[in-house]
Amino acid sequence: GFGSYGLLLYVILKDVKGACRFGQLGLSLSSKAIMPRSYLMLYGLIIHWRDNIGTTLDPLLNGFKEGLRSGDIQYASFSAAFYIGYRFHSGQAAIHTIIQQQKMLMQELTKDAQEDPLDMVRPTQQAAINLTGLSQDPAVLTGEVMDEELLLKSSLASANITLEYIIRATAACLAYIFDDYNRAAMHSQNIQDIAEKSPGIYWINLQAFYDGMSSYALAKTTTDCKKWRKRGRKTIKKFVRWMKDCPSNNAHKLLLLKAEDASLFAAKSKKKKEMADQSYNAAI
Repeated sequence: GFGSYGLLLYVILKDVKGACRFGQLGLSLSSKAIMPRSYLMLYGLIIHWRDNIGTTLDPLLNGFKEGLRSGDIQYASFSAAFYIGYRFHSGQAAIHTIIQQQKMLMQELTKDAQEDPLDMVRPTQQAAINLTGLSQDPAVLTGEVMDEELLLKSSLASANITLEYIIRATAACLAYIFDDYNRAAMHSQNIQDIAEKSPGIYWINLQAFYDGMSSYALAKTTTDCKKWRKRGRKTIKKFVRWMKDCPSNNAHKLLLLKAEDASLFAAKSKKKKEMADQSYNAAI
């Protein structure tokens, strides 16, 4: 449909404006039967490359509700998984609020959803739980709702590359937050080649950011500064491109990455502080 063509415009030609136009056209022409798919295509895979991630939340929730109404449980489940993930990473709600909403959506999904979409919800749900301190190791996605190792094995056995990407990108985020930079870098390295096979998902952006930040942390704490700085600079190039289309999702991340790059040299410490301040202002 038009939405799929829009996604191809972004993936192949990097034409964000064209992708959004065709995605919106596809949604406007959708019948009720395919509306959940159109919501997911536009708001789960396309629009956040142009607009702030927060703009995807209400439409994804609508896609979830439309899927339940029409009986398209699979796409209702996907919309819920993306909604939960994007809301968590948007930072627009308190962790405890997100956990409560996650539980309510999971209850709706467990009535008759397929297993794969449910599994896609679990990494974000476990990450939120870890951030409240209710897990044995906050840097590992193992606890109340999932076991990181087992779910990874399941994703590999079923060749579910999108699920593997979400697990590892979320795990890299947690590992960086809790100062386990080697673990963060390991998860990011293992999914470097998957991004092209799972185009559009916002986790691609998140994985790149935490890969860059963990690389700069390792550049400071290991003997192979040159290797890790080179890897960090690769992520900077991605954010330079992404920021041109969507400053609200990328400007602050780019400035933080540049600040970390500058901090590798003591003489540039003032520059790091200036960039960090600019990043904070861009984020708010």
